[in-house]
Amino acid sequence: MFVCPPGRIVQVESQEKASVFLILCEEEFINRIHIDMKQLLHLFMAVREHPCLTLSDEEWSDITRSLEEISGEWHRQRRDSLSEEILLTLFRALAYRICRAIDDQLGQRSGDKQAKDTARGRNAFYFNTFIEELSRNYMQERSVGFYAERLHLTPKYLTALLRTTTGRTATEWIDEYVVLEAKNLLKYSTMNIQEIAYYLHFSNQSFFGKYFKQHTGMTPSAYRSIK
Repeated sequence: MFVCPPGRIVQVESQEKASVFLILCEEEFINRIHIDMKQLLHLFMAVREHPCLTLSDEEWSDITRSLEEISGEWHRQRRDSLSEEILLTLFRALAYRICRAIDDQLGQRSGDKQAKDTARGRNAFYFNTFIEELSRNYMQERSVGFYAERLHLTPKYLTALLRTTTGRTATEWIDEYVVLEAKNLLKYSTMNIQEIAYYLHFSNQSFFGKYFKQHTGMTPSAYRSIK
Protein backbone atom coordinates (compact mmCIF):
# COMPACT_ATOMS: atom_id res chain seq x y z
CA MET A 1 0.00 0.00 0.00
CA PHE A 2 1.28 3.47 -0.88
CA VAL A 3 0.09 6.53 1.04
CA CYS A 4 0.80 9.85 -0.65
CA PRO A 5 0.89 12.88 1.68
CA PRO A 6 -0.47 16.24 0.46
CA GLY A 7 1.78 18.22 -1.84
CA ARG A 8 3.86 15.27 -3.02
CA ILE A 9 4.17 14.43 -6.73
CA VAL A 10 4.43 10.73 -7.52
CA GLN A 11 5.31 8.95 -10.75
CA VAL A 12 4.13 5.36 -11.05
CA GLU A 13 5.45 2.87 -13.58
CA SER A 14 2.77 0.33 -14.42
CA GLN A 15 3.54 -3.37 -14.66
CA GLU A 16 1.72 -6.06 -16.54
CA LYS A 17 -1.24 -7.52 -14.63
CA ALA A 18 -1.03 -4.82 -11.97
CA SER A 19 -4.34 -3.67 -10.50
CA VAL A 20 -4.69 -0.44 -8.55
CA PHE A 21 -7.39 0.93 -6.26
CA LEU A 22 -6.91 4.68 -5.95
CA ILE A 23 -8.54 6.89 -3.32
CA LEU A 24 -8.19 10.69 -3.36
CA CYS A 25 -9.45 12.75 -0.42
CA GLU A 26 -9.77 16.51 -0.04
CA GLU A 27 -9.31 18.19 3.33
CA GLU A 28 -13.00 19.16 3.34
CA PHE A 29 -13.97 15.49 3.07
CA ILE A 30 -11.61 14.52 5.91
CA ASN A 31 -13.37 17.11 8.05
CA ARG A 32 -16.76 15.65 7.16
CA ILE A 33 -15.86 12.13 8.26
CA HIS A 34 -14.77 13.62 11.61
CA ILE A 35 -11.34 12.07 12.08
CA ASP A 36 -9.46 13.46 15.05
CA MET A 37 -6.28 14.52 13.26
CA LYS A 38 -4.68 15.64 16.51
CA GLN A 39 -4.30 12.00 17.52
CA LEU A 40 -2.88 11.00 14.16
CA LEU A 41 -0.28 13.65 13.35
CA HIS A 42 2.58 11.33 14.38
CA LEU A 43 1.32 8.90 11.72
CA PHE A 44 1.45 11.71 9.17
CA MET A 45 5.15 12.04 9.99
CA ALA A 46 5.67 8.30 9.58
CA VAL A 47 4.02 8.35 6.15
CA ARG A 48 6.26 11.19 5.00
CA GLU A 49 9.29 9.04 5.83
CA HIS A 50 7.90 5.65 4.80
CA PRO A 51 5.01 6.01 2.31
CA CYS A 52 5.15 2.36 1.18
CA LEU A 53 3.61 -0.17 3.55
CA THR A 54 3.76 -3.95 3.36
CA LEU A 55 0.46 -5.11 4.81
CA SER A 56 -0.06 -8.30 6.75
CA ASP A 57 -2.70 -10.72 5.47
CA GLU A 58 -5.09 -9.55 8.19
CA GLU A 59 -4.53 -5.86 7.41
CA TRP A 60 -4.94 -6.51 3.69
CA SER A 61 -8.18 -8.38 4.32
CA ASP A 62 -9.58 -5.61 6.54
CA ILE A 63 -8.70 -2.82 4.11
CA THR A 64 -9.92 -4.60 0.98
CA ARG A 65 -13.18 -5.44 2.74
CA SER A 66 -13.65 -1.74 3.51
CA LEU A 67 -12.91 -0.85 -0.11
CA GLU A 68 -15.43 -3.41 -1.36
CA GLU A 69 -18.10 -2.07 1.01
CA ILE A 70 -17.48 1.50 -0.17
CA SER A 71 -17.55 0.46 -3.82
CA GLY A 72 -20.73 -1.54 -3.31
CA GLU A 73 -22.55 1.30 -1.57
CA TRP A 74 -21.40 3.83 -4.18
CA HIS A 75 -22.54 1.71 -7.14
CA ARG A 76 -26.00 1.26 -5.64
CA GLN A 77 -26.44 4.89 -6.70
CA ARG A 78 -28.84 5.71 -3.91
CA ARG A 79 -28.01 9.37 -3.47
CA ASP A 80 -30.14 9.94 -0.39
CA SER A 81 -29.02 11.26 2.98
CA LEU A 82 -28.82 7.78 4.52
CA SER A 83 -26.57 6.52 1.73
CA GLU A 84 -24.31 9.53 2.21
CA GLU A 85 -24.03 8.85 5.94
CA ILE A 86 -23.25 5.19 5.24
CA LEU A 87 -20.46 6.21 2.85
CA LEU A 88 -19.01 8.66 5.36
CA THR A 89 -19.03 5.98 8.06
CA LEU A 90 -17.39 3.42 5.75
CA PHE A 91 -14.69 5.90 4.76
CA ARG A 92 -14.05 6.69 8.41
CA ALA A 93 -13.58 2.98 9.16
CA LEU A 94 -11.24 2.65 6.17
CA ALA A 95 -9.18 5.65 7.27
CA TYR A 96 -8.72 4.27 10.77
CA ARG A 97 -7.80 0.83 9.43
CA ILE A 98 -5.12 2.42 7.28
CA CYS A 99 -3.93 4.45 10.27
CA ARG A 100 -3.75 1.29 12.37
CA ALA A 101 -1.60 -0.38 9.71
CA ILE A 102 0.72 2.64 9.70
CA ASP A 103 0.84 2.66 13.49
CA ASP A 104 1.73 -1.05 13.60
CA GLN A 105 4.63 -0.54 11.20
CA LEU A 106 5.75 2.55 13.10
CA GLY A 107 5.86 0.48 16.27
CA GLN A 108 7.99 -2.15 14.56
CA ARG A 109 10.46 0.46 13.34
CA SER A 110 10.71 2.11 16.75
CA GLY A 111 12.19 -1.11 18.07
CA ASP A 112 15.34 -0.51 16.04
CA LYS A 113 17.74 0.87 18.67
CA GLN A 114 20.28 1.96 16.09
CA ALA A 115 17.82 4.43 14.61
CA LYS A 116 17.89 6.39 17.86
CA ASP A 117 21.55 7.18 17.28
CA THR A 118 20.96 8.82 13.92
CA ALA A 119 20.07 12.47 13.33
CA ARG A 120 16.75 11.37 11.86
CA GLY A 121 16.04 9.26 14.92
CA ARG A 122 16.80 12.17 17.25
CA ASN A 123 14.63 14.51 15.22
CA ALA A 124 11.79 11.99 15.28
CA PHE A 125 12.17 11.69 19.05
CA TYR A 126 11.96 15.46 19.51
CA PHE A 127 9.01 15.69 17.13
CA ASN A 128 7.07 12.96 18.92
CA THR A 129 7.82 14.56 22.29
CA PHE A 130 6.73 17.94 20.93
CA ILE A 131 3.46 16.44 19.68
CA GLU A 132 2.83 14.80 23.06
CA GLU A 133 3.35 18.12 24.83
CA LEU A 134 1.26 19.94 22.24
CA SER A 135 -1.60 17.44 22.62
CA ARG A 136 -1.73 18.11 26.35
CA ASN A 137 -1.24 21.87 26.36
CA TYR A 138 -2.36 23.46 23.08
CA MET A 139 -5.53 24.97 24.53
CA GLN A 140 -3.63 26.82 27.26
CA GLU A 141 -0.17 27.34 25.75
CA ARG A 142 0.43 28.67 22.24
CA SER A 143 3.95 30.07 22.55
CA VAL A 144 6.92 28.31 20.95
CA GLY A 145 8.98 29.19 24.02
CA PHE A 146 6.80 27.05 26.28
CA TYR A 147 7.30 23.91 24.18
CA ALA A 148 10.99 24.59 23.62
CA GLU A 149 11.48 24.79 27.37
CA ARG A 150 9.62 21.50 27.87
CA LEU A 151 12.00 19.85 25.40
CA HIS A 152 15.07 21.64 26.83
CA LEU A 153 15.72 23.35 23.50
CA THR A 154 15.85 26.95 22.37
CA PRO A 155 12.79 28.23 20.45
CA LYS A 156 14.99 28.88 17.41
CA TYR A 157 16.40 25.35 17.43
CA LEU A 158 12.97 23.75 17.91
CA THR A 159 11.53 25.72 15.00
CA ALA A 160 14.47 24.80 12.75
CA LEU A 161 14.26 21.13 13.76
CA LEU A 162 10.55 20.91 13.03
CA ARG A 163 10.91 22.73 9.72
CA THR A 164 13.64 20.28 8.65
CA THR A 165 11.76 17.21 9.86
CA THR A 166 8.17 18.05 8.93
CA GLY A 167 8.25 21.05 6.60
CA ARG A 168 6.35 23.09 9.20
CA THR A 169 7.46 25.45 11.94
CA ALA A 170 6.53 25.06 15.59
CA THR A 171 4.05 27.93 15.27
CA GLU A 172 2.37 26.24 12.30
CA TRP A 173 1.96 23.00 14.27
CA ILE A 174 0.49 24.87 17.23
CA ASP A 175 -1.94 26.73 14.97
CA GLU A 176 -2.89 23.44 13.28
CA TYR A 177 -3.95 21.93 16.60
CA VAL A 178 -5.89 24.99 17.72
CA VAL A 179 -7.70 25.39 14.40
CA LEU A 180 -8.60 21.69 14.21
CA GLU A 181 -10.07 21.84 17.71
CA ALA A 182 -11.94 25.04 16.88
CA LYS A 183 -13.41 23.41 13.76
CA ASN A 184 -14.52 20.36 15.73
CA LEU A 185 -16.17 22.51 18.39
CA LEU A 186 -17.92 24.68 15.81
CA LYS A 187 -19.26 21.66 13.96
CA TYR A 188 -20.05 19.19 16.71
CA SER A 189 -20.51 21.05 20.01
CA THR A 190 -23.49 23.01 21.30
CA MET A 191 -21.29 25.83 22.63
CA ASN A 192 -21.80 29.26 21.14
CA ILE A 193 -18.84 31.07 19.58
CA GLN A 194 -18.10 33.11 22.69
CA GLU A 195 -18.02 29.95 24.81
CA ILE A 196 -15.68 28.28 22.31
CA ALA A 197 -13.38 31.31 22.42
CA TYR A 198 -13.13 31.11 26.20
CA TYR A 199 -12.81 27.31 26.13
CA LEU A 200 -9.77 27.68 23.85
CA HIS A 201 -8.36 30.38 26.16
CA PHE A 202 -8.74 33.33 23.79
CA SER A 203 -9.14 36.62 25.62
CA ASN A 204 -12.40 37.42 23.83
CA GLN A 205 -14.64 36.38 20.95
CA SER A 206 -13.30 39.09 18.64
CA PHE A 207 -9.71 37.91 18.97
CA PHE A 208 -10.78 34.30 18.39
CA GLY A 209 -12.72 35.35 15.28
CA LYS A 210 -9.72 37.17 13.81
CA TYR A 211 -7.44 34.22 14.58
CA PHE A 212 -9.83 31.70 13.02
CA LYS A 213 -10.37 33.80 9.89
CA GLN A 214 -6.63 34.32 9.48
CA HIS A 215 -6.08 30.56 9.33
CA THR A 216 -9.22 29.41 7.48
CA GLY A 217 -10.30 32.36 5.38
CA MET A 218 -13.75 32.49 6.98
CA THR A 219 -15.38 33.58 10.21
CA PRO A 220 -16.36 31.04 12.88
CA SER A 221 -20.06 31.64 12.18
CA ALA A 222 -19.55 31.14 8.44
CA TYR A 223 -17.70 27.87 9.06
CA ARG A 224 -20.39 26.66 11.45
CA SER A 225 -23.08 27.30 8.82
CA ILE A 226 -21.42 25.01 6.24
CA LYS A 227 -23.38 21.79 5.85
